[in-house]
Amino acid sequence: MALLITKLYIPPPNPNMVSRRRLTERLDEALQRNCRLTLVSAPAGFGKTTLLSEWVASCRRPTAWVSLDEGDNDPTRFWSYVIAALQTVGSGIGEMSLAMLRSSQPPPTEVFLTSMINDITGADIPFNLVLDDLQEITNQQVHDGLGFFVSKLPPQGHLVLCGRHDPLWPLARMRARGEMTELRAEDLRFTLEEAALFLNRAMGLDLSSEYVAALEGRTEGWIAGLQMAAISMQGRHAEHMVSFIHTFTGSHRFVLDYLVEEVLERQVPALQEFLLKTAVLERMSAPLCDALLGVGDSQQVLEQLEAANLFVVPLDDERRWYRYHHLFADLLHSRLARAQPDLLPALHQKASEWYEGVGLVEEAVAHAFAGAALERAARLVEENAMRVIIDGNLPTVSRWLEALPEKLMERRPWLRVFQAWTWYWTGRRERVEECLVQAERALESMSEHCAREKRSESPDLAEKRRIAGYIATIRAYSAFTGDNIPRALDMAERAAEFLPEGGYIRSLAAIALGGARSARGEVVAAQQAYAASSAIAQACGYRSLNVSALTYLGMEQARQGRLHAAHETFHQALNASIGPGGRHLPVGGCPSVKLGDLAREWNDLETASRYLNSGVEACVLWGQADYVAEGYVALARLQLAQGDLKAACDSVQRAEQMAQRTRIDPFILCWLIDCRLRLWLTMGDLAAAVDWAQASGLTLDGELSYHHDLHHINLARVLVAQGRQQPSGPYLDDALGLLSRLLEAAEVAGWISAAIKILALQATALETGGDNERALATLARALGLAESQGYVRSFVDEGAPMGRLLQLAATQGIEVDYATRLLRALGSEPRAEGRRVLRLPSAAGPVPAWSEIEPFTERELEVLRLLATDLSTSEIAEQLVISLSTLRTHIKRIYGKLDVHSRIEAVARAYDRGLL
Repeated sequence: MALLITKLYIPPPNPNMVSRRRLTERLDEALQRNCRLTLVSAPAGFGKTTLLSEWVASCRRPTAWVSLDEGDNDPTRFWSYVIAALQTVGSGIGEMSLAMLRSSQPPPTEVFLTSMINDITGADIPFNLVLDDLQEITNQQVHDGLGFFVSKLPPQGHLVLCGRHDPLWPLARMRARGEMTELRAEDLRFTLEEAALFLNRAMGLDLSSEYVAALEGRTEGWIAGLQMAAISMQGRHAEHMVSFIHTFTGSHRFVLDYLVEEVLERQVPALQEFLLKTAVLERMSAPLCDALLGVGDSQQVLEQLEAANLFVVPLDDERRWYRYHHLFADLLHSRLARAQPDLLPALHQKASEWYEGVGLVEEAVAHAFAGAALERAARLVEENAMRVIIDGNLPTVSRWLEALPEKLMERRPWLRVFQAWTWYWTGRRERVEECLVQAERALESMSEHCAREKRSESPDLAEKRRIAGYIATIRAYSAFTGDNIPRALDMAERAAEFLPEGGYIRSLAAIALGGARSARGEVVAAQQAYAASSAIAQACGYRSLNVSALTYLGMEQARQGRLHAAHETFHQALNASIGPGGRHLPVGGCPSVKLGDLAREWNDLETASRYLNSGVEACVLWGQADYVAEGYVALARLQLAQGDLKAACDSVQRAEQMAQRTRIDPFILCWLIDCRLRLWLTMGDLAAAVDWAQASGLTLDGELSYHHDLHHINLARVLVAQGRQQPSGPYLDDALGLLSRLLEAAEVAGWISAAIKILALQATALETGGDNERALATLARALGLAESQGYVRSFVDEGAPMGRLLQLAATQGIEVDYATRLLRALGSEPRAEGRRVLRLPSAAGPVPAWSEIEPFTERELEVLRLLATDLSTSEIAEQLVISLSTLRTHIKRIYGKLDVHSRIEAVARAYDRGLL
């Protein structure tokens, strides 16, 4: 986004103006009392900006300044300027927030503001942030963000709001807590002494105290009124000055009308023309004014106006940019509109042309709209919308498009394309296809019209192909979101056919193509598409797009069972997310999560925790729904591996909340359900798992979906759990039949990771059914696929049944070293060959099959581990911080699940079953 740097300049104090010492001292006191907020609020013409300029010049704290205007009602633009201002006092502040703002889907305001506030806290630099002309901001979203910002601002930060109105959020609480200082009109009015200094010293008059008092009384200390009066009196004879003072009465409105005429009529005609014509500008530079008036001496005129105190405010130290006092500008503009209304469009046209020539597109578009040059505005939007979208400023493009009349939109296919693009990313997806159809009609209509009129501006073949490529890309994403994979693939391929090599949209189209290929199980083709997207993004400097493409590429490598290659690719993606100052941008959260999940699979839980905690935090900052949900799912997997069921449950719930708010990728839903099922089964809540299976709509013979990451495996897991509880029922046979189908689908796609997990579950199902021979053969096949890549948790997470199989594998010489390593990860050691398994005395009754033992809760397992120590029951209760009666309840449930009657029997059977 091109930022107008003059908006960040602090207006220098005018050495000829009256010092407001009594007011600057109050501003200093606010800093000494660590107030969060200073509010300078008064109508136009009370010297608010001049006061702050004087204070900043004498204040020893670094100050960031933003001069606001109407265009800053766009939240992205507003906060971009705030961040740019803050970076003048502390480099690196808000870099992550800026990246989030410019993403295709900016996160909620509080998310990127939290990141910015954390940066401010970490920088530990005392500073002031002045936001001038707050009355220009009417967007409630911006005001709400400001309210949140000031409420969380650390002590070293001080916000100064300056404007004609109060901010649109409650001030009562801050006022009651003494957290704010206020300066209002009654504070800002000139005292009699200040008025005398201003009129006689600053304005060069020689008035008696009587006449000063008369003027001060009639203006009520209103500085703008005094200044206009003084300008009107300069050069008059004494008797005329007396007459003027006596007739100087009336309300502010009439006083202004009268005084502006007085001021203008006392200027030479050339200067009058300069003042009136340049009143259409928010800010002025000599080249801009020269272009507007067709002259070459504007710099001299601007300096002359400043020297004459004629309501001109310099915006930089070099005196290159100026603006009029807002009140004066409004008066001049109103006068021009009344006197020469036909001149306004031409002036705005020239201003728009000048801004376009220097590359300030937003200002160029604003003047085109202000001058009702809608054809010009449409052309500027057509030519620049994509760049603004890439910069992450979707709301600005959306606002432009909404301001254009429908008839004009109908004739311009590009405008419809950009409208569809903004609607897709801002959530209005139900209207995207309608908009794209209109774009195609506009393209056809434009070609026919130009052919009839024999006009040369008809789009050529290359332009038509580009438009068709954009339309196909948007349709591909829309179809992918709508779970229509054949259409997504067709549109992605069509986009690749139509779009030229390179460019942002070509890279996006390649990601869409990769997603469609992956959803069909075409893992190699998906990798090729993602690699192509990464190459384009990297060549063009699209950092966030490159990170996404590389992350998707690594995911496909992991599906192939190439974990080490995926690890390297995820590291490349993480390195690609490094922004200015060497810090990772929030988009790096996704590869960080992936690296954490790989470390978890390798059972390096400490490394996994480090990557996942930082990755999830970054994903939340980034705000993309898919990334956030996936981050919480991966964190839940780690917490399950750590045995922290409560934390895992919290993470699953957060992912579920995200999935309820917005549609997320189906394969992430599959992983989320897997975590939820494992939680239920670990806690012994088989009924909840069965309820899910019955409500899921999945059937034994239903179509298997790669897009949903073969989510039938979740149904198979529930069936295996049911089979353990009821070995004589049909569940195990149903599960084994379904797992065979799933294994075939995984093998066809080359999804080795899925095949390993399916084989592991299949082996435990066979073991549960007593078919140890087939179980061992199935396990051996899984171990053979997994060993070279170091899979651990895919086996360990299957629990005690897998432990028993691994013991058998080790004793029978099947992948002994690997099986031993997995057993150790389970907290066990391989038994010596031929060693007899411990059996309890007959008094304890027959040993139940494992499938008949009800799963243990986390608390019951904790009690069981303490029962295996020499602690007394009282000591166990004390250590667990529970009552004896509660402990006895847990022990009773443990005995019932193990079918024993004593502590010794419970411990023996727990060891026998791999629970200890």
